[in-house]
Amino acid sequence: MRLLAAAAIVCWLGVMGFFAAVVAPAAFAALDREAAGRFVAAIFPRYYAVGVGLGGLALLALLLRLPLRDGRPGGWLSLLLVAAMLGSTLYAWLVVLPAAHAAREALRLAAPSAGAVSTEGLAFTRLHRLSSLLNGVSMLAGVLGLVAMGLRR
Repeated sequence: MRLLAAAAIVCWLGVMGFFAAVVAPAAFAALDREAAGRFVAAIFPRYYAVGVGLGGLALLALLLRLPLRDGRPGGWLSLLLVAAMLGSTLYAWLVVLPAAHAAREALRLAAPSAGAVSTEGLAFTRLHRLSSLLNGVSMLAGVLGLVAMGLRR
């Protein structure tokens, strides 16, 4: 079960890393800003669904492993870290993403002049930062969870 949990976390980290390091930068390099934003926005629901699926698999594997520990301590730290990954991903998907879409649509409708600061733009920027922070928390928790699993043989 530990191997299944570790594999799910490694895949999840791989998806997050690939999106952040390859997909998003390539979209903004190849497409105009508006089209790249629409492209990335279309990927996000699937990105979060994959993360939740892999996180659920890792969490289930770790939960099933707990009774097999024969009363030995440990296992809870990796379980808590995966729960933190899953919680931050669910919050980003179900709360931040819809708010960011609404802020982006409001910004599009407001159509501020180039370089102008608008409340809609500030709201979107704040939500984008929060989404990036939650993604970073998930990645850090995933790495720490893998370390904890390796230490808790």
